[in-house]
Amino acid sequence: MLKTLKWRGSFGQFAGPRILRHLADGEEEAHDHDFMELAVILGGKGIHKSHLGEAPLSTGTALLIQPNYWHEYSRCRDLELVNFCFPVAIVRSEWRNLFDERVRSLVRSGKGLQFAQLPAETVHSIQVIEQTQRSSCGALGLVVWALDQFAMAIPESLIAIHPAVEHALCALEKESQLPWTATDLAKEVGLDRAYLSRLFKSQVGIGPIGYVNQLRLEHAASLLRHSDLNCSEVGLAVGYSDPSLFSRRFRTKFGVSPASFRVRAKQS
Repeated sequence: MLKTLKWRGSFGQFAGPRILRHLADGEEEAHDHDFMELAVILGGKGIHKSHLGEAPLSTGTALLIQPNYWHEYSRCRDLELVNFCFPVAIVRSEWRNLFDERVRSLVRSGKGLQFAQLPAETVHSIQVIEQTQRSSCGALGLVVWALDQFAMAIPESLIAIHPAVEHALCALEKESQLPWTATDLAKEVGLDRAYLSRLFKSQVGIGPIGYVNQLRLEHAASLLRHSDLNCSEVGLAVGYSDPSLFSRRFRTKFGVSPASFRVRAKQS
């Protein structure tokens, strides 16, 4: 049975990460989730299954799993995991300045699943620190550190982004509120529009216009949590002059209207 893991409908509503620790034996259900997850194996054995096939799990194996990526754990024997779970929207908006370029490349990547083998000292540090830093502030610091350790364990050639795509990403992230078109972006980076779109999608997993709309909605979620702007003003601030279009796209991404999102975020 396939199962989707969610926290209160959409983890993207919440500003803080979640750190979970559990022991798995036997089989665990196939599932996906609406948040990004870094899973680190602290001990035991098991098999990870996904559409890429089967991969053995042992102490130090780490997996970075993008939202909506189906996977499962199988043939587990005392498999102990720490799961760092966090909303990808906040990684790319409110937290982006906490990370270096290697980590930003990882979370931008279109790869649904990435593996790394962490050194023994990193695993030991996680075992010790995780138990003492479960507050929101402490959890954030541990997530930032763990992602940095994961990025350092991956060869740079596997996470490097093409210079033209990096240029395009920076332009979109700097001024996502502008009325970007594929032609505008191609002129910005000096490439053919169709070629840039293919290259961008192959490395980021989504086309450039889809990416800028994603950035706008993520920024809108942040403004709804932290500003006093009304919903129409939030939409205008992130690049949507039509309140109805903003509301429809926001609901499609987060599952609730902007107004409901604000209420739930404040309650949480």
